[in-house]
Amino acid sequence: MKQILLILFLGFFCCAIKAQLSTEEIPYSWVRGSGEIMKQAIPLETLPHLDMETIDKEDLERESLSVPFRFGFSHDVKFDLSNSGVWTTTADGGRLWNLRIYSPDALSLNLLYDKFWLPDSAKFFIYSEDKTQHIGAFTSTNNQGNRDSIMGFATGFLFTNSIVLEYYEPKETKESGIISISQVISGYRYLYDMVRDEEQTRINHPLLLPCHNDVTCVAGNGHVNERNAVALIVMGGQACSGALLNTTANDNRPVFLSANHCFTGTSVNLNQWMFVWNYEAPCGGVVNEDPNRTTIGADLLARNANSDFLLLNLIEHPAMNSNINLFFLGWDRTTTAATRGASIHHPRGSQKKISLTTNSLTNYASSICWDYDPFTGICMGGTTPANTHWRVAFTNGTVERGSSGAPFLNQNNLVIGQLHGGDIACPPNPNNSVFFFYGRFDVSWTGGGTSTTRLSDWLNPLGGTAPTALNGKGCDITLNNRTYNSGSHLLAGCTIEISNTTIEQNTTVRIHGQESVTLKPGFHAKAGSNVRITAGGGIVSRVTGDSIDYEDTISVSMLKSLMLAVETTEITNETDFIVYPNPTNGDFQIKITGNLQPYTMEMFNSSGNLLGRTDCDMETVNVNRNDLPVGIYYIRLVSNGKQSVKKLIIQ
Repeated sequence: MKQILLILFLGFFCCAIKAQLSTEEIPYSWVRGSGEIMKQAIPLETLPHLDMETIDKEDLERESLSVPFRFGFSHDVKFDLSNSGVWTTTADGGRLWNLRIYSPDALSLNLLYDKFWLPDSAKFFIYSEDKTQHIGAFTSTNNQGNRDSIMGFATGFLFTNSIVLEYYEPKETKESGIISISQVISGYRYLYDMVRDEEQTRINHPLLLPCHNDVTCVAGNGHVNERNAVALIVMGGQACSGALLNTTANDNRPVFLSANHCFTGTSVNLNQWMFVWNYEAPCGGVVNEDPNRTTIGADLLARNANSDFLLLNLIEHPAMNSNINLFFLGWDRTTTAATRGASIHHPRGSQKKISLTTNSLTNYASSICWDYDPFTGICMGGTTPANTHWRVAFTNGTVERGSSGAPFLNQNNLVIGQLHGGDIACPPNPNNSVFFFYGRFDVSWTGGGTSTTRLSDWLNPLGGTAPTALNGKGCDITLNNRTYNSGSHLLAGCTIEISNTTIEQNTTVRIHGQESVTLKPGFHAKAGSNVRITAGGGIVSRVTGDSIDYEDTISVSMLKSLMLAVETTEITNETDFIVYPNPTNGDFQIKITGNLQPYTMEMFNSSGNLLGRTDCDMETVNVNRNDLPVGIYYIRLVSNGKQSVKKLIIQ
């Protein structure tokens, strides 16, 4: 048996996949025993007390306006890596930055960033001062822009009034990160798990009406798939609802429908909007929000005030996160009123609810004033024209603030509008006097006559005559006879099959399947194009032969598929191997257990960076990587076009 001592050389490879995926690891300083710096040595930024008398007065006034539901007060701040906190040199030669933030009256804290960019291998964490809660690590995969064009960001909730920020840069980092916090949101209402519990309720805290139905109860049985399209939107300290829509391309484009007044009613930038998915509770129960089911950021596609629609393209595709269950709602653009229907929503930021009606909807033939002064009888502004809204009288359940933007599904489970507003009450409606108004989908389809004021351009992206109705779809993608001839495209789903598809030069296509990606005969990527293929389940199939032409200049990366295959111990039978000890302190062995043939060995970190590569024909290899920080790594062996991958933990 031959043995060699091998030291892997540093190198770089980046698999650029956008998703709000943290590495779900514990903070760097926690792993290092007593920590690199004592808590009392970390500078503290203390925020002012909340003026609840003023806040409650403002919220009471907001109840009568067409504006988003508010749960938190926004403190404008300017905290960054240079003017706040403290830097410490770590034992491994890296740098650690820490900052404490304390808001004495807060029930929760979440942060908005006007600039956020991390270099490869850097990690950012946030945790409660008592270390019972933490989120992160956030890495370079969370960057929404590049270092020359830095964009904003947002991080999720910690249910505490005191947090610690921690940013770690390894010794080999060539460029410093940029983290600039512009707003700290002090929650004064529990956005999640709003229950009638005095311990969770402030004085004057508006509770949910008693007639809501959890979407997981019997009332939601007819909408098991559709509910997965609906998300809670968090815009700093405000909240709305919305949903993914299918398009005629049937390729899971992350097109998201909500209400225009959610956009105009907040000053928070779209790249700081947070979308919370699958936030549901067991029937009649409560459940904590899962920070691993959030995506961050959106681009504006179109909006129009007349029918109050807002259409977004999500920057982080939720299908890139295997924790999220998805559905893309179908729609009906006819003028036919629904004979019955349902609306799925997040009232006051609570877990997902469903409201039903057995009544037919009616077109509202009058204008609507959304800022009406009942004392003077004068409309103060915000009027929408006649014949732009459906009028709904629910027979089971209701909607409230925070439900704005929620889709209304007709008897065929197709979207025909999104919630604008209405009265706040439970059915039965006395004298039929309690109604809710949904902007009409058919009116939004043509909107203001331009691509930025109508739905049609975005929901019928392939052109031609659009159907009057389109069914919804699940997470899988099957594409045939498609051509991509310019720009950048992301195809993300659960299982993906592509055939008879051409990718022209100067075109970038990234393909990610949570479970598998299969390229079938007729897939042709021309020279000068850029194709990257990844699969979360570790199954990547590529048909070879004359039917598929991968020309020399194609860049096809399957790296991430292997790194995410943590439960897949064998990709092929050709090059099986074991890594031991595992976990390790940095010294470990790689032993070939299958048919020994010359192979290439590669090591990657959890961000997708190549740390080393070597060609070898030895049965056993000793590796020393004591220079690496604690974390998760991946070893890949490639031989004769076959490949195997193992996860390695350094602790």
